[in-house]
Amino acid sequence: MSILRLVAIALVFAVACAGWAVLGTTTLVRSGGFSDRLQDEVEKLWGGELVQEAPQIALGSFGEARAALLPVSNHVQVRLACDHRRKGLIWYPTYTCDFAATYVIANPGDRAAQAHVHLGFPAAEATYDAFVLTLDGQAVAGAAVDTAKGVDLVVELEPGQRRSLAFGYRSRGLGTWRYRPGGEHGRVRDLRLVVDTDFTAVDYPSGALSPTTPPEPIAGGLRLAWTASDLITRQDVGVVMPERLNPGPLVTRITFFAPVCLLFFFVLVATIAIVRGVTVHPMHYLFVAAGFFAFHLLLAYLVDHVDLHLAFALAMVAAVGLVTLYLRAALGPRFPLLVTIGGQAFFLVLFSYSFFLPGMTGLTVAIGSVLTLAVLMAVTAKLEWREVFNARTRMAAPVTGPALGQGL
Repeated sequence: MSILRLVAIALVFAVACAGWAVLGTTTLVRSGGFSDRLQDEVEKLWGGELVQEAPQIALGSFGEARAALLPVSNHVQVRLACDHRRKGLIWYPTYTCDFAATYVIANPGDRAAQAHVHLGFPAAEATYDAFVLTLDGQAVAGAAVDTAKGVDLVVELEPGQRRSLAFGYRSRGLGTWRYRPGGEHGRVRDLRLVVDTDFTAVDYPSGALSPTTPPEPIAGGLRLAWTASDLITRQDVGVVMPERLNPGPLVTRITFFAPVCLLFFFVLVATIAIVRGVTVHPMHYLFVAAGFFAFHLLLAYLVDHVDLHLAFALAMVAAVGLVTLYLRAALGPRFPLLVTIGGQAFFLVLFSYSFFLPGMTGLTVAIGSVLTLAVLMAVTAKLEWREVFNARTRMAAPVTGPALGQGL
């Protein structure tokens, strides 16, 4: 193998890297560059994050100043149903929320008083269906309802009287659902908050309270429960919707990683060519690089129209077929077909598919690198490398080594 040929192969590799840089940047712009604009559109169509606060209550006797009052009981039931929506190359974790809360208000004094109750909505721009507002089981009439300002009402309380206020609705949100049990005072009594989900991949926002009991499996999801008798906290209770594999960011990462896959395959082809005595011209490497590039090009644009896994499978079949048929036609049967298919399956397909498994890419590449090194060390252990890289010696006399032949 001459230095000039090595330079030519390096140039082919550099051209392929430049192509992947352009393709990866294009995919990045298509997915990440417009993600903020697309998210704004999704929020306008569906709704944003929902953050529900506990009611604010002020108690005052007739003609006296009002004092803050905490509900003696806070029972909240929530149902979250995740429904991913796609815009462009991004899946957004939208959801529907069924919220139902019952707050018990008590007059601790010995005189009649008025409880001024303020109930806020989780988002001013959201829409609310199946709205419920009852006092002791009777619908509250005349209360002004404004999604931006909330609901304000006055509850008459006799000395020692307890009254039950129910508040509920169905709404839609995006990404995360939160509830602030302590409200503006940071304290809550007799809390029982139950959240039922239709998914099992449950996560919690950073800094939020985790459930007080282990999640309980229910049909299609989990039941999460937070209970406390007298809790003082400024933390929220929240649930993060599960994320789906986003085609745009995933394809971008796979594309930018492509040079590593090609480098491993080039090393494999060069080594097997030396061992088998097959002449591989730099133009052969160029067409192999083009076949690898075809995989990422097809994948980047197929994900616009078909399922991500189907797009991966179609691109894989096309690229592996192109490279395999080309090398068989160009190099003949002396270059092993098993090496051609196996090398692509290992370096192109497996390395790329590892990005579908979060946290497994680095381990996959590390194990693949060690296995590749072991194979190359085994097949080249007895090669006379000085003769392989000495063109004059090779022309004058046959190279010694296992089936070395003509070399590169």
